[in-house]
Amino acid sequence: MASLAEAGLAMLSTFIDRAKVRMGQDVGRVVLAEGEAPRIIQAAALAAEFKVARPLLLGSVTRIADTAQGLGVPIEGIEMVDPTADDRVGDFAAEYCAANPGFPAGAARLMFTDPLPFAAMLVRTGAVDAMVAGLQHATAEVLLVSQLIIGMQEGIETASSMFLMDIPGYEGGEDGLLAFADCAVIPMPTAEQLADITIATAHTVRHLLGWEPRVALLSFSTKGSGQDPSIDRVTEALGIVHRREPALSVDGELQVDTAIVPEVAATKLPGGGPIAGRANVLIFPDLNAGNIGYKLVQRLSGAGAYGPLLQGFAGTVSDLSRGATTDDIVAAIAMTSMSVGAHA
Repeated sequence: MASLAEAGLAMLSTFIDRAKVRMGQDVGRVVLAEGEAPRIIQAAALAAEFKVARPLLLGSVTRIADTAQGLGVPIEGIEMVDPTADDRVGDFAAEYCAANPGFPAGAARLMFTDPLPFAAMLVRTGAVDAMVAGLQHATAEVLLVSQLIIGMQEGIETASSMFLMDIPGYEGGEDGLLAFADCAVIPMPTAEQLADITIATAHTVRHLLGWEPRVALLSFSTKGSGQDPSIDRVTEALGIVHRREPALSVDGELQVDTAIVPEVAATKLPGGGPIAGRANVLIFPDLNAGNIGYKLVQRLSGAGAYGPLLQGFAGTVSDLSRGATTDDIVAAIAMTSMSVGAHA
């Protein structure tokens, strides 16, 4: 197949290289629930060629093979599974019913012939390292199936999302990368939910990316420069995080320039602070700010916006926009592939 640049994935090349360094030889096994979709097939072939994952495509093996042939995409060596004909459906149904007494066995069997629940159970049982879905499913569907089947990470009650932003020419954050959360799930988080988002994102970047998180809880105010109930919610969340994760390097409320520009932090935080312009994780106060923020950075700077990676679950799940391009899907596969060992 073509090189990254020839395939139209030049923006991804640095990210792919970083992913390879992070994973070494231990490449993750990633299940793609919508395996019959042409863009999924193309992305799986590229991910396999670039050796950033071992993809598993779910769907009719015949339809996948026919679509790949029509696209001229080589998929030799890529595993394909049809849930409607897989022997594990009975075992998955039995395990689900054991965990959910009273759930009808016949309904459970039928449920696991659907690729999305089947993919989630592969994550739950450890048969794969991560799941990518959402090209043909709404985010709410991916969230619900993940919560019901994979379950939540211990100590976390809130599902949320993280984007990894790769910003051209940016020298801050973590080697030019920043983590943004939550940009896709919770419209108006409570203080407790903001704390969950903060802790889950810190866990994600530490275990998935190998970072030591430096987390800023963002606001339009820095340390009391403004007054508003939204600021109170951020400062309350900070207190909860301090109680639950006292060793975490986190500060708030901070304006974004105070969080990521050391010179501004020196002016606005004369007493210093644990972040002081060096944040590599930005926690937005609500979904309006988070969604607008990541899209502004993406569109105005030409940044790569990799995600959203869903977090808070007991396994790694990446949600795709239904308009995701092939390069978006390759990035999602690479990022979730880095989950090898993250939930050990």
